[in-house]
Amino acid sequence: MNPMYRIILAFSFVLTANLILAQAGNEDKSLKYFNRTEAGVSFGIGSFKTNIYNGIQKKVRNDEIVVTFQTINGFKYMNKVSVGLSLGAELWQNGLFWPVYGYIGYDFKPADNNFFADFFIGYAAGKRDSTSFYHAGKGAFALTVGVGYKMKVAKNLKFIYEIFYKYQAIESDYSIYYMNNDSIVKTSTVDYKIPLSFAGFKIGIWFP
Repeated sequence: MNPMYRIILAFSFVLTANLILAQAGNEDKSLKYFNRTEAGVSFGIGSFKTNIYNGIQKKVRNDEIVVTFQTINGFKYMNKVSVGLSLGAELWQNGLFWPVYGYIGYDFKPADNNFFADFFIGYAAGKRDSTSFYHAGKGAFALTVGVGYKMKVAKNLKFIYEIFYKYQAIESDYSIYYMNNDSIVKTSTVDYKIPLSFAGFKIGIWFP
């Protein structure tokens, strides 16, 4: 990722967090540290672009099942707004990634059972294995935004149900095939393809 792009990304994240916190008004502004560990399974539908054959590039449906484990540490304001850092691991059907995210969360009300919104943005290192459609690739910029419901089932255990959109950029080669004097000539270049971009549904457990 371009260094300037990283700086702009970090600045945007900090600015967004401060704007959200500025909306606190006259409510309780108590600051509390929190740690949240989460494990879940996601099901999603998306698409990605194939290699180029005779000038034609197609889109292929991308059905994904993702197993996620992550821990989030940060601070919570007013028992509603959370800002922190997330570290985790994501096992995709054809890849394994290690995301590091900045995190902003919002609880619609300060209660054990309630609706919430999450926003993760950062970088997910790792590798996507090659398939018949594209070459192997390395993880890059990533983000997730979602809305869900959490339900307390024990003192330190909650179930979650979430609808989300996930974007995982992949730095990879793609191939261009074309006919030249009755022979096939192959060239390649570097491109940020996005085979791991999809909308989905997640079920999981929280250990708050």
